[in-house]
Amino acid sequence: MDDLLKILESFNRKERFFLVAQALGNPTFELSTGFREKLAKAVGLDRQGIEIPACAFAAMDYHLDWVAASLELLSKGDTKKPVTNRDKAVEGSPEDIDLLVAFGCEGKHHLIFVEAKAYGSWGNKQLKSKVARLERIFGTDGKKCNGIVPHFSLMSPNPPQKLSIKWLKWMLGGNGGKPHHLEMSLPPKNKRRRAERCDENGKAAANGGYFHCPFD
Repeated sequence: MDDLLKILESFNRKERFFLVAQALGNPTFELSTGFREKLAKAVGLDRQGIEIPACAFAAMDYHLDWVAASLELLSKGDTKKPVTNRDKAVEGSPEDIDLLVAFGCEGKHHLIFVEAKAYGSWGNKQLKSKVARLERIFGTDGKKCNGIVPHFSLMSPNPPQKLSIKWLKWMLGGNGGKPHHLEMSLPPKNKRRRAERCDENGKAAANGGYFHCPFD
């Protein structure tokens, strides 16, 4: 594991990460071969002949503050002294990315950010905030940090259709100005319920005094 991956790992303190890793008997959170191949294809790495290695660093719910801090420590070295918080890259907020994958290849570090949504839909406000944070860290063209190549992909059953986001250049795929997208596989329809508040007739109502459990 090279320096950046060690630094990223040193910040990873999410209890959910350790719970899932230990529960599945995969303490290093190693990604499956199939997922690595699909992710590399989704963000266009396969067209460059780049594979995501089994030893890639992977973490869930990874704070963007940790990403910014890791890059500063990589650049300046872990001097144990305070680091200038330029561009307010570290906000002291819990804003995170659903999945971060990082690895080294031919003298560069590739960081892949995956934002996932299984049910429901994304909100423009939340995504705009994350795009703004990533722009401050990596720049509009993704070349702000020397030797760092960022990638971004949405992950959901179907590509989103109604987002009004000004995506960064490095987030875009070759699909008409839309971001990269990785398909998420879900159980068949009518296999997952939701608990929904309703009135006595089953009509959705936040203050209806009843609830029902329809299938999606």
